[in-house]
Amino acid sequence: MSLVKIDKLLAFILFVTTIIFSCTLRTTKMKNPIFGKNEDSLQKTLYAIVAFEGIELNGKEINSNGKINSGLEVDIINAQNITNNKDQVIALGKLIASTIKKALKDQNEYDDYTVLFVTKVTNDGVTQKSWEGKMFKSEELP
Repeated sequence: MSLVKIDKLLAFILFVTTIIFSCTLRTTKMKNPIFGKNEDSLQKTLYAIVAFEGIELNGKEINSNGKINSGLEVDIINAQNITNNKDQVIALGKLIASTIKKALKDQNEYDDYTVLFVTKVTNDGVTQKSWEGKMFKSEELP
């Protein structure tokens, strides 16, 4: 084999190796919350904080190259009497996240909590959604 062919082969092997090792392996799986108390009781407690049409809880665990992060997304659907004051909305979201965290059987189950106030409107079979919210690290919740 000539030196030119060996150089090209080594360059190709180096290129392929770089591609393989620079890739990020990321997997996501659902991680439903496990509550230590009755979920109906929790929903009533949350409804006392803010009136809403519905609530959706979506937990997931993300493994990115061996680093695992878990999060719980809390969607408050069509909340009533939400202020336009961002600081008050953030405080309300933090209270909701804290209330849910305290209701979990294992309060260390999630690394972060995202609370979204979702406005859902359906007209002529078409549903439009908009939302605002904030993510809270577990350590910052009481």
